[in-house]
Amino acid sequence: MAQFRRKAARDISVAVYLYQPGDGGLDRVAILLANHLLHRGVDVELWMARRDGPAAHLIDPDVPVRIVPAPDGARRLSMIAQCPALSRMVRHYRPDILYSAGNQSNMLVALAALGTPTRAVSRISNPIVRPGQQGAGAWARLMRFRAIARLSDLTIVMGEHDRALLSQCGDVRLLPRPTVTDAMDRACISRADRCPGDPWRLLMVGRLTAQKDQATALDALAQLDHRDWRLTIAGQGPLRADLERRCVALGIADRVDFTGYVGCPDRLATLMARADLLLQPSRWEGLCATLIEAMACGADVVATDCTPNVRPLLAAGGQHPVTPVGDASAFARAIERVMRRPAPARLRAAAVADHRVDFALDRYLHAFERLLGAQIAQPAPSPVLS
Repeated sequence: MAQFRRKAARDISVAVYLYQPGDGGLDRVAILLANHLLHRGVDVELWMARRDGPAAHLIDPDVPVRIVPAPDGARRLSMIAQCPALSRMVRHYRPDILYSAGNQSNMLVALAALGTPTRAVSRISNPIVRPGQQGAGAWARLMRFRAIARLSDLTIVMGEHDRALLSQCGDVRLLPRPTVTDAMDRACISRADRCPGDPWRLLMVGRLTAQKDQATALDALAQLDHRDWRLTIAGQGPLRADLERRCVALGIADRVDFTGYVGCPDRLATLMARADLLLQPSRWEGLCATLIEAMACGADVVATDCTPNVRPLLAAGGQHPVTPVGDASAFARAIERVMRRPAPARLRAAAVADHRVDFALDRYLHAFERLLGAQIAQPAPSPVLS
């Protein structure tokens, strides 16, 4: 039976489940985790339904990739249909840990590991309850997250608010988001200060979807025609044509540049280091990677109240308080205030220090080791990986 090989450095085997290497933050974190565990001597594999995708180039060539059979169709339905195949793989390869990349796969991973020695690790990648969500919908969503946390052996959250909501639901740990890279440090050091009289360099990064709500930021900027600004929008998605038409209708098309998806981490760091201000108008988030990245690269941030998890980070970084979701006028006022009073760079750097990739991913590894503490202490056979 082909199984994980045991390495001397860390007596742990981890299967990282990721549907495919897409262009989202959870995809990058899952790949970074697999790469990091490999470099720390952990026996790690990536289990995916699709091998191709925008972030595929980030996968370390030495990380083994196994394909989890999945039918064609919408991702959510395809993942539900994967459960029997993933369960068989867990029983066949017997990893110590099966890690879920994010919300959509948490239930899948928990059910696939149920009744086996494999420990299921879930990661909350989006809000448990979305901003403004109330009534039966909010209650049902909270109950679903709590049920998954009880089925999982470990649940990773990115904010105190989420941990409080799941506090009675098993092992729930707050870990930093692995985000700040060496390239971002270098970009921050090399960034040039904005010269008085130059246009304000504004940036938005993210998929062009309803969740990211770039439209609200565009409406806000149209209210700042008395300011000299230029906006770069980095990302791809189904709403690009709609957003381009909106720019024309608002009379700001000549001040907005759509660059498409930026997959290269070094290029993204350079883009952020050139920006004076990142705009984060999302309707909901777990903990915004782009917000952390921008602050690490030396940019200020204006963000909506897309998750309670960002409030402490913004306060620590001297940033403007969050604005109501979807309120273009409030967003415009926040942008103008930051233009008048940028935050000190030292505050931005200190606020995101714990989110350095190596530091944060080592915290993940230590959490895995604690979860398996009793098992690690016992001698284990050494099956061979074919």
